[in-house]
Amino acid sequence: MWNAVIVDSDYGSVSKENQNYLKAEYEKRNISLRIEHFNTPEEIIEGCQDADAILGTGNPPITRKVLESLPKLKVIQRFGIGVNSIDLEAAKETGVLALYMPGFCVDELAIHASALILNLLRNISYYDRGIRQGEWRKAQGVVPRNPKDLTLGLYGFGGSAKPLYNIFRQGFGTKVIAADPYVKSEMKAEYDVDFVSFDELLEKSDIISIHAPLTPETKHIFNKEAFKKMKKNSMIINISRGELIDQKALVEALNEGEIQFAGLDVFEQEPLPVESPLVGNDQTVLTCHSAFYGDNAQNNQLTLALELVDSVLNHKMVVRKYIANSGVTSKIENFEIV
Repeated sequence: MWNAVIVDSDYGSVSKENQNYLKAEYEKRNISLRIEHFNTPEEIIEGCQDADAILGTGNPPITRKVLESLPKLKVIQRFGIGVNSIDLEAAKETGVLALYMPGFCVDELAIHASALILNLLRNISYYDRGIRQGEWRKAQGVVPRNPKDLTLGLYGFGGSAKPLYNIFRQGFGTKVIAADPYVKSEMKAEYDVDFVSFDELLEKSDIISIHAPLTPETKHIFNKEAFKKMKKNSMIINISRGELIDQKALVEALNEGEIQFAGLDVFEQEPLPVESPLVGNDQTVLTCHSAFYGDNAQNNQLTLALELVDSVLNHKMVVRKYIANSGVTSKIENFEIV
């Protein structure tokens, strides 16, 4: 019997019901799953000495020390896309496969970004708040603009950016531009998108939507200098990772009129403290890191969590696109990457 451990069961992105479903399904595949919640690397080390697999529903601290202290560990399975809490180089050196789920929720992310954009364009939350406070704000607020007259700028043109492009370009006739130095020329030819520099994206976009991973290169890329280059009546949307935006600089940009709106699903600190200046700011629409949430995404998440761990442990193989630490050589003998 293989041993697997969910190490952050209380994170909130996977329900306890679904965790117990996985436990029962793993049992059928000769995998014993324990459901735990550890807060520190030391707790993970102490509680996972027998683990062949670690599963992270959120961003558990899988540090070099953790990886070097768990000699039985063969695979880490993230229930999502981000792997910034895993030391990928240490995982590679120790022969531990770090697996993730690219593409599992791209439609949900794009739909959520669209909802934030349209909410801000049409004053939806502004009117809703007014009614709940006894105010009838008829035809008040910022005069709504038509999406067909605007330019949508995509920072990153990966999985979730493409369906958002379809929604706005094909649905509203919005002009779309994108900044992504990693897009191949053959892909560029498939889309009616102008690919521009980062500075051009800032200067030309009425709406900027972020679709990039958190890396040393992208952390705080939307900072004070970036906001000063944006249009005064523009908005920024973030359904990716909170730390791509310097949150303090964003608050200043909103307060000083550098930009007009922000629609945020992710934050530098989560949960977002109630005393955050973003909370009381009518120029913001805020959601609680739930852009990934949806029936299709949830089904994809559970299916992949089951099939990938089973494939590694019982069949000694995995599909390359699910490996986050490329170049890793598994400690499992005769392991195949296809």
